[in-house]
Amino acid sequence: MNKTFKYGFAGLILIILGAACNPSKRKKAEKHPNVLVIMCDQLNYEALSCYGGPVPTPNIDRIAKEGVRFTRAYSTTPFCSPSRASIVSGLYPHQHGVAHNLGFKQKEGITIKDETTGKLLNKKGYKTHQFGKWHIESDSINYLPYYTDQYDYGYQYKKEMEDKGITVRKDDGKDWMNFYNQFWPVEVSPYMKEKRNYLESLWADHSNKDFPIKMGRLRLEQEDWIDDKLASLTVDRIRRATSSNDPFMITTSFIWPHDPNFVPDPYYDMFNPDSLQMPASQFPDKKFDKSWSRRMVKGYGDEGLKEFMRIYYGAVKYLDDRVGKILAELEKQGVMDETLIIFTSDHGDMMGGHGMVWKVNESFYEEQAAVPFIIRYPKLLKAAVSDIPVSLVDMKPTILSVTETAFEQEVAGVDLIPFLTGEKARSLAPKYSFCERIKPNPNGSREVLEDAKGSFMIRNEQYKLIIYHDGDRFFYDLKNNPNETENMVNDSAYKEQVLELENAMQNWLEDTGWKGQKVKYMYRT
Repeated sequence: MNKTFKYGFAGLILIILGAACNPSKRKKAEKHPNVLVIMCDQLNYEALSCYGGPVPTPNIDRIAKEGVRFTRAYSTTPFCSPSRASIVSGLYPHQHGVAHNLGFKQKEGITIKDETTGKLLNKKGYKTHQFGKWHIESDSINYLPYYTDQYDYGYQYKKEMEDKGITVRKDDGKDWMNFYNQFWPVEVSPYMKEKRNYLESLWADHSNKDFPIKMGRLRLEQEDWIDDKLASLTVDRIRRATSSNDPFMITTSFIWPHDPNFVPDPYYDMFNPDSLQMPASQFPDKKFDKSWSRRMVKGYGDEGLKEFMRIYYGAVKYLDDRVGKILAELEKQGVMDETLIIFTSDHGDMMGGHGMVWKVNESFYEEQAAVPFIIRYPKLLKAAVSDIPVSLVDMKPTILSVTETAFEQEVAGVDLIPFLTGEKARSLAPKYSFCERIKPNPNGSREVLEDAKGSFMIRNEQYKLIIYHDGDRFFYDLKNNPNETENMVNDSAYKEQVLELENAMQNWLEDTGWKGQKVKYMYRT
């Protein structure tokens, strides 16, 4: 029997089991289902047409139409490594300890000792594969051994492109973006060229100034970008897997719409920047004025923001076409309905909201804290739209439940399946959503120290409370102010609602073992 995890603030004990649902109520598959996790990086859910967005995404929409689309899904933290570690471990960053993106600030990541979804399924007999950006291992060169054919953006792809001469800058009189010492040929728009001198001065202090300055049309064939290769690798793996009786788990982790912000033809021209509905350029939150996210928008101006948006939308459309290739292969091989499909992102992108782009700020706005989350498995789940609060920590217990795989390590997530099949009442589902940012250990290890600083977000159906480690607080009434432009934390009319969220936040922190500095509440004593 697996361990359990308590949510004291709800007065409930949510039992997390490998096969949490009553087997008698489930349709038994002839064999364990395949698992396909399709991830994007920095995808704002509001771009997708199935979420009411402006980008036609018929393939992702199909997963949503034939599956369960969640409307209240959140990243555990709004940037890469911590949220990805949460996906595989079922734990929040302050539990698994991967507090920052892997690198000089966070040297220790997920290791073979961690109990991850892939490790457990591989032990069960699944063929486990990971294609694309993963960004969770302690050393990206020494891959986790249960991913026997991992294809990584950081090393394999970069070397392959360099060997082909693609990312070697040529003296052709045109722009080349230096993206972490890879040089990509880009055609920069006339407007951005006019802004070049100003942008150069604005970003003179930053080593990665090419990222915001040289966005534009990628002067390569669409097949040369890694996301096309990842789709092809996935298609090939599905094709080969059908000749085996062993089930597979494939994680296809696309790079886009994360930077670098360029996109090849025909995607660059798919969205006329003058016809795009741009977000209002509001700057009510001076807290983020010095962030890279806002510096970019202020430097771009309205025309530059339009250029960013046309590229971002083009990248989302490019991805949807690759998702279509993968779905077509599942159908061709006759395993579409034998495969549990989860579509999500590690976090969002400000996408112009609040006068910001990217995720390089400390905020918890919906644009970057919320994520798309869709599950398709018609053998078990009817098509629906669900407002159950969902977190990336729920992926591990949910996948392991569907595959009837036991696990031992305590998790913070819940198995979503019983709430979707009716085996558990909607009233018993988690009431709150959480997101956090914690400062990494100064030694780069995963140990969370007593003096660790943390900023935390909590929301219920209507309200959101954010408490930063420096004492700043934000409170939003999402029903009456969905764009989060009015901070009502000092409005005495909301005292009860703020106090409720403060109490729930503290109970969650205690239940999940927060070891860092105490949160500075407004009303809770």
